[in-house]
Amino acid sequence: MDVLTPAGETKGMVELPGSVFAAKGRESLLWEAVRAYLANQRQGNASTKTRGEVSGTGRKPYRQKHTGRARHGSRRTPIFRGGGVNFGPKPRDYGFKVPKKRRQQALNLALTAKHGEGAVKVIEDFELKTHKTKDLVETIDGFGFEGSILLLVPEASENLKRASGNLGWLTVLPARQVHAYAVLSHDNVVFTETGLQRFLGKRAAEPAAAEAAG
Repeated sequence: MDVLTPAGETKGMVELPGSVFAAKGRESLLWEAVRAYLANQRQGNASTKTRGEVSGTGRKPYRQKHTGRARHGSRRTPIFRGGGVNFGPKPRDYGFKVPKKRRQQALNLALTAKHGEGAVKVIEDFELKTHKTKDLVETIDGFGFEGSILLLVPEASENLKRASGNLGWLTVLPARQVHAYAVLSHDNVVFTETGLQRFLGKRAAEPAAAEAAG
């Protein structure tokens, strides 16, 4: 793949491994990875009060018989205004884990899909000298991308974090932390040269570490 400069020119080429960018597998892994990521983002702090938790008198509202009305024993039941809630939400953890190998394969499939669309790019390393959003936009515009961008760098500098903070179409992530949902939710996946090296270095180290542990 060509390495692009901020002027939109070609600097050189890099090789993308087929195991990551031409992977094969079940598409259901993508659904599983995305579902797990979104579930793990949920705070799960919605809460309602039951009839035993709301404030109010415990006195019987009116006598049992001879009123012509339905019998009731409390004003805190769900049918009264200000009463408790039946089967309402309580704080809970929605998250669940996907095995590491499945997450890795889902990421490979996501990158393969984007690569097939021509949406994976590699750019020359650049450094922002200021934290101004204008300077970052001018740099990104030079590459000629269209649509939302996932920018994968070795480490996000303080200037890059501040400059990209209010750009809704740009997400900056350390390349080693990329996941399938981030890849699928952007129009372009852009690696810097060093970011790509860090990402591929991590992927190469994982099988070796697994073999050593085994």
